[in-house]
Amino acid sequence: MKNKIDPFKKETGIYAYLDLANMFHWQDVLKWNFSIYHLIDQLKKTEQIREIRIYFGTDVKNWQKSENFFRKLQSKGAIVITKDVKYIKKEVNEYFFTKRKTLPLFNEKSQTKLLELIDEVKRQGFWVIEEPKCNFDVEISLDMLDVVDKTSGYFLFSGDSDFKETLTRLKIKNKHIYVFGVRGQIGKELWPLMTKYIDFGRWYKGYKMRKSRR
Repeated sequence: MKNKIDPFKKETGIYAYLDLANMFHWQDVLKWNFSIYHLIDQLKKTEQIREIRIYFGTDVKNWQKSENFFRKLQSKGAIVITKDVKYIKKEVNEYFFTKRKTLPLFNEKSQTKLLELIDEVKRQGFWVIEEPKCNFDVEISLDMLDVVDKTSGYFLFSGDSDFKETLTRLKIKNKHIYVFGVRGQIGKELWPLMTKYIDFGRWYKGYKMRKSRR
């Protein structure tokens, strides 16, 4: 049997950055759930890995659950970066489901259907809904730039186009950027900047749980 070629052999060091909330959305595309613990184990098998940094919000409504989760991630060897999840209150109206500029594009029948949906949601008692918000784009970007003199490669588990400027700076420094993602979830701005795109669904070798049909 031929030995597998190490695709990262040229790297003197690799730092991995996982935007975990973003990654959990990948599961809807993949149609299966991954194990973050198995993912950490797989990353640790890459000889050049120096740090595995996981970014995920602390649920202030269930602090103990978040704390237990973070402890387990740390026990696997990951560095956890967190901050409190903010809950944004939004009134249930037509602008909850669509943008103000988009609504006039709907025909009369569609607008009537939308109003019927709103009435149904309100009948269920949902007049105001709290949406969780906790983005880590700034923290990830700053952390990536902080180690620019310590590493040759980066693993970025996110396809958010907000990383365009960060990746541009790293590319100028001749750094190798490996972007992990799934189809339809990679911003077009990142493609010219990455060294290589790695399909997460093909790369991941850990436990998979099929998502149940609703």
